[in-house]
Amino acid sequence: MNSFDYESLKSNLRSYLESHNINTSKMFNCINPNHRDINASMKYYDDNKVYCFGCGECYNLFDAICAIENVGPKEAFNRALQYFCHGQKITPRQIKKIVKEDKIEKENKDYNKAYNYWHKKLKANKQAKEYLRTRKISDKTIDKFNLGYNEFDFIAGGLKAIVIPITDNSYTARNISNDGNVRYYKSKGSHTDIFNKKALVNNIPFCFICEGEFDCLSFETVNANSIALGSTCNIEKFKNIEKNKNKVYILALDNDEAGEKANLELKEYFRDNHIKFLDFDNLGFKDPNQALVQEEDNFKNSINQIIERVNRKIKQDEMM
Repeated sequence: MNSFDYESLKSNLRSYLESHNINTSKMFNCINPNHRDINASMKYYDDNKVYCFGCGECYNLFDAICAIENVGPKEAFNRALQYFCHGQKITPRQIKKIVKEDKIEKENKDYNKAYNYWHKKLKANKQAKEYLRTRKISDKTIDKFNLGYNEFDFIAGGLKAIVIPITDNSYTARNISNDGNVRYYKSKGSHTDIFNKKALVNNIPFCFICEGEFDCLSFETVNANSIALGSTCNIEKFKNIEKNKNKVYILALDNDEAGEKANLELKEYFRDNHIKFLDFDNLGFKDPNQALVQEEDNFKNSINQIIERVNRKIKQDEMM
């Protein structure tokens, strides 16, 4: 009997799909049961996975068996063994390890192929480009953050959305259609991650802190280094994340009750850790994007004044 080879087993995805009359040499309808795919949005890649550019799902062999045969993960694994591992030996310890590895793989989906595909779709979609123009987001910023466009069509409802990559493994999608009931869709993980984290550790001496991704994109459009918390609930994550404590942090949270509470909590954290900070009131508007849209020139001038103030402060400190 042959020893069990997990990677070799997963390499049978193409054979499995073709045994179900799916032509893997071209795009095919998504096998996700929650995706009403009529546009052939799924594609097989040589990394032994299929990626759907409609719903964003990424499946390996076991996921495909779950979806097509409507079974759970354990049964899917057993069926994969039955289909492709005749005469191979596998121990209970190996099974436990495989289940754990497969769970980790599912929790760390890589959306980069989808991001690039959705970015091309945005470039070709007039409605998406016009929406970003109304939000005053520059083409340079669109490219820098690889923003995309996609039409998600789930059983629970659909949305035409701007896709904002948060990490390689999570994204948020903003509905730009008035038809849908869903305003935002967030993939697993995006609720708990900070957008543009590299702004915390780069060589730029300041960093604006705001709540929403579009607020961060607004600052970046006027060349202001920025992060978005994603939610005021992410303050603890911000406190614990790697950051340059020599930067000047500029608070530009929403002008509402939750934003004001978060503002006070962050100020206390900065004082306790001897980190320099400043306030930006969003010109009195609710958030930075609204300020950019309503008073673009004033917004730019105010940002430039704050940056000049930061630079003067740095020079003063260097002279001491």
